[in-house]
Amino acid sequence: MAISYDDIVNADFSDLETAAKSWEGMGKRFGTLGGHYRDHVRAAVDADSWQGEGAKMFGKWGGKTAEEYDQAEEEARGVGALFRLAHATFESHKKAVEKARDDAQAAGMDVNSHGHCTMNLDKVEAKKGKIVADRYRENSESKEKVEAEWTDSIKKAVKEAQAADGAMKAAFMADPKEPDEGLPDGFNGSVGDDAVKAGANRAAKAYKSLRDGQTPSPEKLREAAMLTRGLGEDPEFSRTLINSLGGPEGLIKAHNRLDDLAYSDDKEHRKTYVSLDQGLAKNLASATKNPKTAFYKKFRAEMRKAGLSKFDLKVTENVDGGGAGQKIRGYQSLVSLMQRADGDEYGKQFLTDTADAVRDAEEKSQGGHSDIWDLRGDFHGKKYAHFADDPYDGLLKVMSDQPDVSAEYLDPAENDNLQYLLHDRDWKHVDMGDGAIGGHDPDKESKGAREGLGLVIEAGTTGREPGSPGEAFGRHTPTEARIMHDTVNWLDYGHPDGEGDGRVGQGDKLLEKESYSQMRTPLARAMTSYVPDIVDTISGDSPGRRSGAPDPLLLGNDDSQIQNSRSSLLRVMRGVSETHDNYILLHEASGYYMAEQLEADSGKSEDVREERAHSIGQTFGALNGVGSDIDLSEYEEISDKHADKRVNGYHLIGSLFNTIPGVGDVAQRTVDLYWNDWLKEVQADDSLSGREQISHRNDAEQDSLDRFFEKWGRASGARGGDVQHMQGRANDGYAGGRQDALDALRIRS
Repeated sequence: MAISYDDIVNADFSDLETAAKSWEGMGKRFGTLGGHYRDHVRAAVDADSWQGEGAKMFGKWGGKTAEEYDQAEEEARGVGALFRLAHATFESHKKAVEKARDDAQAAGMDVNSHGHCTMNLDKVEAKKGKIVADRYRENSESKEKVEAEWTDSIKKAVKEAQAADGAMKAAFMADPKEPDEGLPDGFNGSVGDDAVKAGANRAAKAYKSLRDGQTPSPEKLREAAMLTRGLGEDPEFSRTLINSLGGPEGLIKAHNRLDDLAYSDDKEHRKTYVSLDQGLAKNLASATKNPKTAFYKKFRAEMRKAGLSKFDLKVTENVDGGGAGQKIRGYQSLVSLMQRADGDEYGKQFLTDTADAVRDAEEKSQGGHSDIWDLRGDFHGKKYAHFADDPYDGLLKVMSDQPDVSAEYLDPAENDNLQYLLHDRDWKHVDMGDGAIGGHDPDKESKGAREGLGLVIEAGTTGREPGSPGEAFGRHTPTEARIMHDTVNWLDYGHPDGEGDGRVGQGDKLLEKESYSQMRTPLARAMTSYVPDIVDTISGDSPGRRSGAPDPLLLGNDDSQIQNSRSSLLRVMRGVSETHDNYILLHEASGYYMAEQLEADSGKSEDVREERAHSIGQTFGALNGVGSDIDLSEYEEISDKHADKRVNGYHLIGSLFNTIPGVGDVAQRTVDLYWNDWLKEVQADDSLSGREQISHRNDAEQDSLDRFFEKWGRASGARGGDVQHMQGRANDGYAGGRQDALDALRIRS
């Protein structure tokens, strides 16, 4: 019977640690006894004073006794090591379950004895305010969805603990090999290490059978899954398993066979095969964690060959559009396997070494054109999500789970990886046939191109995993700022220095392309983290002013900021807004930041407050200028459905809302009150994207700017006269900011 959530959180594993110490203490005592035996008993046997057959027989058996003491010491230490492994494993999984529970409780959930979550609206109100709690009170569907997400999070941690429990049981029951020394059926010094290795070899048998086209029993498969997932963090287990499979080539073949079974041959048992594949991925992560081992060096050397070798994989043969007979490269399989585990499980060196090897392979292919990964068919979409047809982009997706590794890998001050990915790389991996058509390259870019690139840029520029909840508005580390600054310039001007030498800004047009669609949302989420820099640039308060500077302003610590030109930022904002939710996200984030700045200046002089209002007007004008080229009518039905009620923070963009940095209550209420009015006004125009309607829409949006200050006045308790003065200054800045955006986008009102 599997252990339950209640068993796990109430378990006391201290007895395992006590047992480990006892066994280790026993081993130490056996060592002491063995020493005494050698020093006193064996010494007497070895002395010349005892001669004859008796001495010979005692010498023979005395040697075995000495060996038995050694074996007893090692066996006791080995059993102690097993108990330590069990203790560490169980404690780790208990903490994981407890963390999932604590995170749920911190989010306002009550958790029962079965791990089921129910939202406590009083807790939510106490932690996040009445506005947020009311959103859930008014929308039970949103409330139930959040409850289910937290329950699933706990359930996942419990399942992993159950897998570890089964794996440890298998490890303790493993039959150790017969020792080379000691007495027959005597003490066994191979217990411990051998138990781990034996478990790895047992698991490897199941994987090798699968790899070779056989079908092990369900019991063998379950055992292999438990062992690989439960002991996946044990390097010795993982190295033994991979070596038993035949190194990188055997690992790739085993993964490919599991993929064939899960997605082509035996879909009914997909969960079983995916679980086995996830176990392999965890083992790969722990086996390669330490780059100083002989295993790591050998694996890398063999992977360079296996990574370029060709293998069969049925998903590529059955792809829409026809792919009969085509084969894949080893690196495509390796990265597909790596995606089965969490990216933060892999060692930094392994991630960067593999990325370098993949880049090196494609740069040497076809004179720098990475045709080495070309396949017939576009593998974009959920149906093919398990296959990394572009191994470099897939690896970047894995890397994005580690923001520090992402930042170091993309840092323009340390390498040219960002330049290669944004400017130099050939992203055309969809093979359209042999030979050129009309003298042009017949290959094309996938609709899913640059997904990993967008995610790794988001991680590297924010210091957070992609899609993570936003923190307070602020600046960034020098590395983060360098990456964002150069990313904007590469996208807009195709050069890290930005404008100059006749370069023309085309960031909006570039990001509008379908092959950049997967990059837009991660980049938009990253840009919300840079709203303070963007607002300063639009209003001319940035150190680089409106025209920007060739380099970001690096102040050390977390105070650095980007210094792109205003035009470049606006064009990139327009480009990412081709996915319209991103425009709403950027507009909302800017509104929060500006409302927060208003609140911060509330106690300052009238001149300071009115200057802030002027900057806000400029920013709103620029944002609405960007929005003039976007059709937002798709939100009308959603807005009407909710009848002016903002649910779960943002009923228009769902989970994207969580990535907006947190602000105070006044700023939140200001934007909440203002936002629905703004949406009504921009939706009132039946030809929202028609440029002949821009002037009409401009009037409505300028009215909404006035209302922004009205809502702020209501939320903050400001006097009506102060609000009116600030409205006037804001409108002075609005027209200029809006025209700046239209100029940047080459739109004329």
